[in-house]
Amino acid sequence: MGLIKAAIGSLSGTLADTWKEAIHCGAIDNKTLLKVGTRMHSDSARTSNTKGTDNYISNGSLINVEANTCMLTIDNGKITNVVTEPGQYKLDNSSAPSIFAGDIKESAKELIRRFTYGGTPSTEQKVVYINLQKIPGIKFGTPVAMPYFDPHYNTTVDLRCFGTFEIQIADAEMAVKFYTEVCAKGVNAGDVYANDIFANEQYKGEFTQALLAGLNALSSKGVMYARIQQELPALTAETRAATADNWQQRGFTITNIALGGPVTLDPKSEKRLAARLEADTQLDPSVQRAMMNKSIAAGIEAMGSNEGSGGGMMGVMGMGQMMNMGANLMNSYGTPQPTQQPMQPDPNAWKCSCGATNTANFCSNCGNKKPAPPESWTCSCGATNTTNFCSNCGAKKGSAEPAASAAKDWTCECGSVNSTKFCAECGKPKPAAPKKYKCDKCGWVPADPEKPPKFCPECGDLFDENDVQ
Repeated sequence: MGLIKAAIGSLSGTLADTWKEAIHCGAIDNKTLLKVGTRMHSDSARTSNTKGTDNYISNGSLINVEANTCMLTIDNGKITNVVTEPGQYKLDNSSAPSIFAGDIKESAKELIRRFTYGGTPSTEQKVVYINLQKIPGIKFGTPVAMPYFDPHYNTTVDLRCFGTFEIQIADAEMAVKFYTEVCAKGVNAGDVYANDIFANEQYKGEFTQALLAGLNALSSKGVMYARIQQELPALTAETRAATADNWQQRGFTITNIALGGPVTLDPKSEKRLAARLEADTQLDPSVQRAMMNKSIAAGIEAMGSNEGSGGGMMGVMGMGQMMNMGANLMNSYGTPQPTQQPMQPDPNAWKCSCGATNTANFCSNCGNKKPAPPESWTCSCGATNTTNFCSNCGAKKGSAEPAASAAKDWTCECGSVNSTKFCAECGKPKPAAPKKYKCDKCGWVPADPEKPPKFCPECGDLFDENDVQ
């Protein structure tokens, strides 16, 4: 069962007389993912549907395809035609299945052909239209607060947010995947709406996990929680990447995320950050002096209002004393105190065998004489030493020949072969061994330990220096 493009103008005039049936998708809005095709003249006596039922499409019938839709013809549960090019098509039972999708790759066409088959129609046939527009307004929320490590405050806070996200079935290949993997089957299956699909707990859970992975990626980039709203494009990209394996296999992908309000903290995190901000503020010397001035002013005011014995005079005297005390305090408060410099060791000090430390020529504890400095000698390799073996070549003191050089074990970029930590020719350091990773949360090991993914596929933990073996 194939399709032939109908000539322009074929519908003009007497449509019902020219074509046996005319099928279209009706109204398809940005909330509808799939619309079942309907006959334009189903109530007319002039139609030539000889079966008289809704599950048969007569040979020669006309099928209309609107822009931004993918039309599929279904015959006995099999996809027989795939069309994304707008226009009018005539059903031809003598033709092989057709694919009219000008912007689709050949590799994708081959994939679609696996879902199609040729032959004449059976008794169960229908036309469905899949919406290729972006579908906005799918609501989400965080029923449980999500942990977020804030790099600015160097602590983990619990966030809550809500909003909507947008998806799209982008092309014919994804439309076929969506129909085969997600949609209900059978001739009586009706239209499919986005809100019905994403009311499923499986999709909700997968989106929440992907959103958490996106937030972890923002955290690793140094984004503080209060600036998450300004990083929505990056959050969308990270969330889309986290859902790619599952959602693209079902034929759709996330295109945008919009928050319905500011990201908020749970009460415990809010109190913790408030205490942290207050402590940080009080560490500022200017703030400390202002707080002290306020306290002193309040004390002076209270003393000046003294109404006891002596009345105002006592208050004035007390006020003067308090002002002097306050001035002294304000002058001294916040003034950095001189730090005590650590004592430098005496270069002439030496330690006796009895354990006493001395600076004179004889030990003050046991009377032993200060030992003479070790005698230096020059090795045949040219190095000067004070020990029994050369620190450069390892030759014994008094040996006429330098010791044999150690085996070379690495080659520098300049071509020099070395065994030390630095190249003797150009001075470059010995290359470090490649890092190998293993998830420190669940123990998962990548297929290539030297090239881990950004996040652990088992537990979602970010791969960083903590995962280096």
